[in-house]
Amino acid sequence: MFWAHLTGLFKILAGALLDFIYPPYCCLCRSRLQQGEKVVCEDCWGEVKPLGGPFCPNCGYPVEPDADGCPMCQQRGWSFQRVEILTDFEPAVQQLIHLLKYKGKRSVGTRLGVMLAQVLRGRPRWQKADLIIPVPLHKSRLRERGYNQSFLIGKALGEKLRKPLRPELLVRKRSTRSQTKLNVAERIENVSGAFRVNHPEQLDGKRIILVDDIITTGATADACSRILVSAGAKEVLVAAVAAPINP
Repeated sequence: MFWAHLTGLFKILAGALLDFIYPPYCCLCRSRLQQGEKVVCEDCWGEVKPLGGPFCPNCGYPVEPDADGCPMCQQRGWSFQRVEILTDFEPAVQQLIHLLKYKGKRSVGTRLGVMLAQVLRGRPRWQKADLIIPVPLHKSRLRERGYNQSFLIGKALGEKLRKPLRPELLVRKRSTRSQTKLNVAERIENVSGAFRVNHPEQLDGKRIILVDDIITTGATADACSRILVSAGAKEVLVAAVAAPINP
């Protein structure tokens, strides 16, 4: 016990010394972080502005004022019932997602999950959900990255909404190419048949919140939703941190 306490004290002192010699700076604007701030300063977090509408009356996807329909609904029919987006995929948000996915800044995912929960809290349809499932990574990508960013977002979301997180119920059974440079048809084909449900009896009649970091064309969310519904899920609601509103 004594040595454990001494080791913990040493780590605290070493951290304080490193902060003094190499002061921590915001990973976005490079300003010095204030006490209590971590990775990103509060001013930069303030750049993440929740969307205020208008939204598609059918699926909930953000649309431009006076838009002639929803770009998501115009493409095809979806297996999910609703979409909720926290914010636009603008430069500050792009940097945050980059920190989360490629720089190991896991706390960014937690903060984004909390912000997403603030948007969903109090909305009856989402409050009726039974469980939360993050969009899964293939095991090879998971080994490479060390964690699933959608899991981190979903974990914080579940804690705030008091919904169980069940990542084991949906797996990515084959590795897929990055969707970034693919068109809509290529994205759909890329993720077709890429997912598998475990323990389908635990999905029977359940309302599910499917969590992802970014939604662009909806191909991945639809592929996941389709197999969840085919396994017996009653309803799938998609919650994502960001979407390119003006691509």
